[in-house]
Amino acid sequence: MLFKNAFVYRLAQDLEQDSESLAAQLAVHEFSPCTGIRPSSFGWISPLGKEGSLVHEVHGCMLLRARREEKVVPTSTINDLMLEKIERLEGIEGRKLNTKEKQRIKEDCTTELIPRALPRSKQIMGYLAPRDRLLVIDTASAAEAELFIDCIRSSLGSFRVVPPQVKEKPTDHFTQWLLNRQLPDNLGFGEQCDLMDAETGATVTCRRQELDTREIRNHIEAGKMCTKIGLRWHGDLQVTVDKDLALRQLKMDASDIPDDEDPIAQLDAALVDMSMTLARFLPELFSALGGESLPE
Repeated sequence: MLFKNAFVYRLAQDLEQDSESLAAQLAVHEFSPCTGIRPSSFGWISPLGKEGSLVHEVHGCMLLRARREEKVVPTSTINDLMLEKIERLEGIEGRKLNTKEKQRIKEDCTTELIPRALPRSKQIMGYLAPRDRLLVIDTASAAEAELFIDCIRSSLGSFRVVPPQVKEKPTDHFTQWLLNRQLPDNLGFGEQCDLMDAETGATVTCRRQELDTREIRNHIEAGKMCTKIGLRWHGDLQVTVDKDLALRQLKMDASDIPDDEDPIAQLDAALVDMSMTLARFLPELFSALGGESLPE
């Protein structure tokens, strides 16, 4: 699939912008590299490359791409410079520096080293599907998903989204599915799960393992609950769903995406394939978890 992970959000208001007006508003926060003492930067780049628009629309879905850049100075480098400065200053003044003075020196060292640090960059894609009231972000990190949303919000001035709200606890359903070895229609077990003891915090991580086994049920009967479960949908989509309904390790066993030499055509086909799959899968998943409470 085009995305390997998916943090899913519901649009809590209609998206008034078309792709052109959305691109114009996103341009306010177009990406610019870290410079000087600025340690990080986050902004929009074209999903199609340097010359493309900031929004690429296909079949009613608006594809966005953000770039995150950070200058990271190793802690050991900061500490070495800090100790050197502290020893020199204590020698000059003939006294021991207090904690606040040492902290200020550490901050000064960080500021001094940042302009010389090499930046690390990462790109994050997401798409808006106004018809399905969805925002889907390709990241495994909740913090990165929030950065993505905050950047949209800053660009538009207002942007209300909420995580999907189901009427029953996902962990209760995950646990009962494993205990009873019964799943709702169209769903099957994958090959991984995470189990946790709510009282002790003890965890069991199962990978590349059949889930309808006596071993798994023994853990549940001993008091553990399932916080993450691997599922198959219609036998084609493989996904791991966690307790917060984040989707990870998305994979399709079969795909109708043509082997086109045009990279944009391949991107378009992959986006359509994925968005249509998730638009059908998510309502079934939410229904299996007691139903969804849609935002007002």
